[in-house]
Amino acid sequence: MTTAVSPDEGTRTTLEAWLVTDVGVVRDHNEDSAFSAPEQGFFIVADGMGGHAAGEVASAMAVETVKKTLEDAKAEIDTFKANPSDAGRRALVQLLQSAVLQAHQAVYQRGQAEQDKQGMGTTLDVVLVAGGEAFVAHVGDSRTYLVREGRSSQITTDHTVAEVLVIEGKLTIEEAQVSPLRTILVNAIGVSADVGVEMAHVTLKRGDRILLCSDGLHDYFPVEEEIAQRISADKPGEALAEMVELAKTRGGHDNITGVAVLVSDLHEAVPTGISNDSTQPVDLTGNPFAADEPTQTAAVPPPPKPGQSKLAPKNLKQTQPMRAQSDGDDMGSATTLPPPMTDKPAGDKQADDKTDGEPKPEARAEAKDDAVPTQPIATADTGPARAQPEPEKKPD
Repeated sequence: MTTAVSPDEGTRTTLEAWLVTDVGVVRDHNEDSAFSAPEQGFFIVADGMGGHAAGEVASAMAVETVKKTLEDAKAEIDTFKANPSDAGRRALVQLLQSAVLQAHQAVYQRGQAEQDKQGMGTTLDVVLVAGGEAFVAHVGDSRTYLVREGRSSQITTDHTVAEVLVIEGKLTIEEAQVSPLRTILVNAIGVSADVGVEMAHVTLKRGDRILLCSDGLHDYFPVEEEIAQRISADKPGEALAEMVELAKTRGGHDNITGVAVLVSDLHEAVPTGISNDSTQPVDLTGNPFAADEPTQTAAVPPPPKPGQSKLAPKNLKQTQPMRAQSDGDDMGSATTLPPPMTDKPAGDKQADDKTDGEPKPEARAEAKDDAVPTQPIATADTGPARAQPEPEKKPD
């Protein structure tokens, strides 16, 4: 257990964290990378893709770049902990977004420079806890969940074509379940010149749990109620290890990685005043914690390019974006909007051959047809798009 204490009058937070990663039962090497630093307050999960072991290079580079950026910004983060303000909050959002964009550029440039790494990429989820607040950055189809008082909510949105079409009301859940578009990742770190960064902000409470995980884990836990039940256990670390083993017994088609974080203590400072420029977080429809502490979420897409077609389903990255919801009236998902689809798919990840008897993730009980657009926190622009070479696929 590590205690992270903000100076003087700031919010004092105690965090505990556990990291578990496994190659699974199908892959011959682990392309996931992760980092956990409860004493520094940030946590990272990345799921790489690309031939010739380039996926593990991409994920490791992304994790290391974000890690270094946040470590170098310790003074800025500590200042916010000591004296939270709206300006400081915006600064941390920009810091986290900048860290992700730097990771994207590092991976992209190496992929362009080295023949055997062209087209490599990775998903990336980052959680930064500063005082009593969590800042989340997300790219791809790894996920971040908030578990509070036995209930779970997926904070992030899968950046897949099927998910986008369900949100837009162009596919029903039943159609999305069998559509080949459910396998296409539309946004990833390092694959093309542009990337969209999805941001979220959560006000924490004592006892909250946060789970970051690759799709190798969440594919086998499609019902959020089961995630909540397991991560709410008295020993979240042991529960996470059990979830990884269960994912293996349920198929283990991919590498499996999870980071569980427990807010074991949180003492909020008494605010000295309210800033004139303070803003109100966006209350998203369907958020099960809306009555407690609303979250603020926004998709930060790359700028659209003139004449782009909506999608070109090639260079597929295999995933299972559909997830089931609890039937309880007070349960739901804090919906977010992923980046718009472009004419360049994000990348290629080896398709997973599953046995006929293997359980597959169920569809969510309801579509996000009424998803509420959210206010953008910041804008990401990584430069003009350029034609990308088709990545080499790994043999089965």
